[in-house]
Amino acid sequence: MKEIINKYKILGFILLSVLFVGCSSDDTSSVFEETPTERINSRINELRTLLKSSDTGWKAVYFTDNTQLGGFTFFFNFIDDNNVVMSSDFDDDTSLLTSKYDIVLGSAVKLSFTTKNDIHKLSDSANAPDANLTGRGYLGDFEFLYYGVDETTGDIIFRTNRTQQELRFVKATTDAVTSISESLVIPELLNDPTKSVYQNLAITSGGVTETLGGTYNPARRFFSATGINRSIDFGIAFTSTGIIVSPAIEVNGKQAKEFVYNATTDEFVADLGDSDSVVISYADAPPFLTNDNLVVVQADNAYGYIDDFLFEAPSTSTNYRLLRDEVNNGLSAAGFRLQRVSFFFSIGGDDTFNVIQYRLENIADGSTFNINHFVTFENVDGKLILTDDGWSDPGLIPFVAAIDNALTNPSGLYVMQEDFRVRFTNTIFTFTSAEDPSIRITTYAFQ
Repeated sequence: MKEIINKYKILGFILLSVLFVGCSSDDTSSVFEETPTERINSRINELRTLLKSSDTGWKAVYFTDNTQLGGFTFFFNFIDDNNVVMSSDFDDDTSLLTSKYDIVLGSAVKLSFTTKNDIHKLSDSANAPDANLTGRGYLGDFEFLYYGVDETTGDIIFRTNRTQQELRFVKATTDAVTSISESLVIPELLNDPTKSVYQNLAITSGGVTETLGGTYNPARRFFSATGINRSIDFGIAFTSTGIIVSPAIEVNGKQAKEFVYNATTDEFVADLGDSDSVVISYADAPPFLTNDNLVVVQADNAYGYIDDFLFEAPSTSTNYRLLRDEVNNGLSAAGFRLQRVSFFFSIGGDDTFNVIQYRLENIADGSTFNINHFVTFENVDGKLILTDDGWSDPGLIPFVAAIDNALTNPSGLYVMQEDFRVRFTNTIFTFTSAEDPSIRITTYAFQ
C-alpha cells in the first residue's frame, strides 16, 4: 500500500513539473517573440505614426524652467517621415518654416529636431534674455524622449532630453497658427509702458483677498510677487485670450493656471468659482508703503541717476526714458546731453539746502555744468513731496522741465530702496511719480 502511495506522489510531481515547464515555455515565447532591435524599431515606428496622425498638427507650451523663465507656444506639423513645419510665439515672426526631424535611440526613443527652426531659439546658448543668462540662453532643448500617449487626452508625452521635464504635444486645432499670432498682443497688455510700474497679484479665497506687489519681467516672461507673509514666482505663457502660468497658484485646493484678459477692468482673471480667484492688475500705488522716503532725506544723502549706466536698467520705466529723450532733443541743438539727475538732501546738515541737480555734458569736449533746482521737502502719507525753492539759472528751466515737472509734481514721489544692484555695488533707490506711476527713475545711493 505504501509503495502505491509513493508511486502516486511521484506521478503527481512529474505532472506538475510538466505543467510548470509548459507554462514557463509559453511566457518565454511571449516575452521574447521580438528581438531588442525589433522592439526599438516598433517603438520608433509607433512615434513616427503618431506624429503624422494629426491632420491639424500638434501644439506644445514649453516652459524650459518655470523657476526663472516663462513659456513659449509651438506649432508642429509633421508632414512626412523627415520634414516638420513649425511656428512659435518666441518673437514677432510667426511664419511657418520647414525643417528636418528624426526619431532616434538615446536613453530612450527620442524625437530630435535636426535642422534649425524656432525650437532651437530656446537651446541656443548665445541667445539669452538678459546678461544673467549669458552663455545659457533660454535653457531649452531640441530633443525629447518619448514616454507614450495619455489614453484619456490623446496627448503625446515627452520628457526633455537634458532635464527630464515633461512636455506634452496636444492635438492642434485648425486655427492654431492664427491663435499664436493673435497671442502676440497679450504681452503688450501685461507690460504696457503707458500704465503704472506697479502691478498687483490679488488672491481671493473664500471672499478674503490677499494682495501681493508684483513685478513682471518681459524679457524672461516671468512674474514675481511679494506679500507680507510670502512670495510667489511663476513663468507666463501667452494665449489668444490671456495667459497660462506655471507653476499654477493654489487656492483652496484648486489650481489657478489659465487667466483670461478682461478688457473692461484691464485685468487678467482666473475665476475658480466659490468666491475664489486670482487677479493680475495694474495699481496706482505700491501695495505696501515703506518709510524709505524718510531714509533719503537724511544729512549728506545723495542719489544719482547716471544716464550711461541706468537708462537701460529694468527699473527705469519706459515713460521716464521718453522724458529723458525729450530733454536730450532740446539740448542737442545747443550741443549738450543730459548726463545725470541727482538728489541732494540736507547737505552738510543744512536742512534748508536741498537740490535736484541736472548735470549737462558738452557733446564735443566732454565738459559739464550743472543746473540746480533748489527745493524744500516734506513727507506725507509715505510720499516725498518736493516743492520749488528757486533755480540757479531760471533761463535754463525749459531744457529740463520735462523731467523736473514729474519730480516736483505736488502729488509727490514714492521712494523705494531696492534689493537689486545695477553694475555697481551701490544701493539702488527708485523714485516714482504718484501722479503718473508710469514714470520711475532709478538712482545710485551715495552715502
